[in-house]
Amino acid sequence: MKKSILLVLVTFLFFNKSHGQITSDNWMVGGSGEFHKQREDLQGSDIRGLVVSASPGIGYFIIDKLGAGIKVDFIYNRITVSGNASNSTVLSIGPFVRYYFLPTENRINIFSEAAYQYGIDFHNHFENNFSFAAGPVFFFNSSVGLELAAKYSTLNNTASSISAKTIFVTVGFQIHLEKIR
Repeated sequence: MKKSILLVLVTFLFFNKSHGQITSDNWMVGGSGEFHKQREDLQGSDIRGLVVSASPGIGYFIIDKLGAGIKVDFIYNRITVSGNASNSTVLSIGPFVRYYFLPTENRINIFSEAAYQYGIDFHNHFENNFSFAAGPVFFFNSSVGLELAAKYSTLNNTASSISAKTIFVTVGFQIHLEKIR
């Protein structure tokens, strides 16, 4: 069974002629999600963390291979330190710019994305988040692509002077909508 699935995937990758609509005047809609758990023993304190987030976005291709748009992040955070739990929910919004490096007709492409988001949690703490991501996108057909990306993010919480720098891997989908002419 596993060999059959692998054979289908290899056949798809080598013989599929699909490509994404990453040319000017087209729209893209999609996003990514994140889930991670953390457990740490720091100087005798048992620290546990849980993060769940969703990042939908919409963009427009200004020129071939260059798109810009707006992203929204919904983030739920739960941290427990030695049995004392605290939760936060953050809503962020901001612009992004994305560029695809390979020719537009490729079914596999490489992209990079830079984004800024301004957020607020429900305790009235404000955040600034700058991020950069890059990785491959695999187009299933002319509209839908699966993205894998390495992402670097720097976050500053203005109310509590907390800052975090994070490197992680994301998985997401983008739907590229061709303009009807």
